[in-house]
Amino acid sequence: MKKILLPLFFTFFSLSAFSQTQNEVRLYYGFTNSDLLRSDEIAGGGSTEIENSYEFGFRYLLGITDNLALETGLNYWRGDVMITSAPMPEQTTRSEELQTTSIPIYANYTFLDYFFVNGGPVMDFQGSESESVDPQAGIGVGFGLGAQYTFNNFNIYLNPNFRRYAVIPFEEKNFHQKLTTFGVQFGVGYKF
Repeated sequence: MKKILLPLFFTFFSLSAFSQTQNEVRLYYGFTNSDLLRSDEIAGGGSTEIENSYEFGFRYLLGITDNLALETGLNYWRGDVMITSAPMPEQTTRSEELQTTSIPIYANYTFLDYFFVNGGPVMDFQGSESESVDPQAGIGVGFGLGAQYTFNNFNIYLNPNFRRYAVIPFEEKNFHQKLTTFGVQFGVGYKF
């Protein structure tokens, strides 16, 4: 893991030394509609439903050109997983907390001054242990389409987005569940 992160940090710092455009730091909070999806559903098995999911974090945008930036940061996602057992002989429901921390490595392209598109790979780490949910640690993907308004050095933005966790899981399971979210992030940024 350290062998991957160290070259990435050196790359970010070397690009910023030659960059003539502004960099930006962003803070955000988001609401998500989340689900655990399987590649193959098991007939007659229990079910899961995610409630009360949200995310927050910060992003650093490293300007490469006037319209293109490299976007990274730290994202925290949390949700309550409601687990309903198969009806044999009784059907029971219980709740588990699921938490993930993610590091995105996105490209961020601004167009028409007020809009942007961002996306790329994401490294996911699961922050909670679960008996019923497959591990969500791995390499995922995310992308979004957003709107922003800039005044002075500040930026207010709205970023609807899609995330798929553990597309390449660190620990593979049979019929692996993959956390999938549709969310909206509200944030403020500062350019320097």
